[in-house]
Amino acid sequence: MPVQDILVLFQTTPGLDSPAIGWSRYEASQGTGIKDLVDEEEPPYRNAMEAMRDGWQVIQMSELKQRPSGDAAYEDGPLPYQTVLSRFSPIVNEEE
Repeated sequence: MPVQDILVLFQTTPGLDSPAIGWSRYEASQGTGIKDLVDEEEPPYRNAMEAMRDGWQVIQMSELKQRPSGDAAYEDGPLPYQTVLSRFSPIVNEEE
């Protein structure tokens, strides 16, 4: 039975073709716990459009934020733009 996997791509703009600069994977198909997080050097896709062309469906997009001009346009904090994608994958047999 297929189960839902989630991929979150963090970007510098809300555009679906904006480069991914951070990402998180939640792969229910790989098991019920998040016990095997792996640091990856490169994102699984360059952008959300590439992921969509590989079968991922967008379930949430960030809105375009109004920014003031000049230095006030820059902000510190968490990455403001993310695209949440989903696809259904077969369950990989888990070793108990």
